[in-house]
Amino acid sequence: MIQPGIFFRGMAMGAADVVPGVSGGTLALITGIYEELIDTLGGFTPRLLGVWRREGFAAFWQQANLTFLLTLLTGIFTSIALLARLITWLLENHPVPVWAFFSGLILASIFLVLAPLQKRGLVQGLALLAGTVIAVMIGLAPGLSGGGSALVFFLSGMLAICAMILPGISGSFILLLLGMYQPVLEAVKSLQLPLLLAFMSGCAIGLLSFVHILKWTLHRYHDTVMALLAGFMAGSLVKLWPWRVADASGLQDQWFSPAGYAATTGENAQTLFAIATALTAIALVWLLHRLAPVHNDAMTSRQD
Repeated sequence: MIQPGIFFRGMAMGAADVVPGVSGGTLALITGIYEELIDTLGGFTPRLLGVWRREGFAAFWQQANLTFLLTLLTGIFTSIALLARLITWLLENHPVPVWAFFSGLILASIFLVLAPLQKRGLVQGLALLAGTVIAVMIGLAPGLSGGGSALVFFLSGMLAICAMILPGISGSFILLLLGMYQPVLEAVKSLQLPLLLAFMSGCAIGLLSFVHILKWTLHRYHDTVMALLAGFMAGSLVKLWPWRVADASGLQDQWFSPAGYAATTGENAQTLFAIATALTAIALVWLLHRLAPVHNDAMTSRQD
């Protein structure tokens, strides 16, 4: 049975994953499904085949939580297919308010991630700092030039999906660093099925490998891991600064004040509009947090 709420959360994740610098994992965290998603993906082990043999397909489906997962994936891929053109158009024609919106989204989310933590000691502080530094280093790294073979798409998918599942580290930005963001986007737009299948295969293998590590750490070191993820989100803000311009190579950004941006580009800095969109995003995060059901509250009681 289709779950509309999960489908639309998937669409939000897909829309975020299209944008370099924004993580779909952040949207999963905001909307209250992140830990259920990690638990579901981490549950794909050979043990499930034993459940199928002993108890039948219905028990296997329920044990694997496939209604949740397939509904979420449908929303993600629907969003990518429908919104890729719109989001790229907005980024090309109205970059300042778009980046300001996502900056507000991330900024508000950091506080929501940190607020429920029961442990706030030195270890969690160091995890927050480490996550911030790592994300800043990724955000400041220069991009590379990419290729277009199926193998490159496969390997890019493996790397990008690990980032996509982490709040604050953008899978699309990893693709940008690899020089594969534009090739993947073009493959989506023109429905180049062999390349898309190679990319999705890489995503599947990378995800199922990485998620077991993430699930294990979340269950045993919940508050420390969440502090680390909040740090990833904080560090990603360096890549979301609205008033920035790519250099001549197109692989590195230059950051400006609103006045400096206007002087450099000759365009309106849209400062008030940017502030309004950021505040709108903050209000939206608060609303989503208030409305989102708690899918998996058992994790919050785990102790480090």
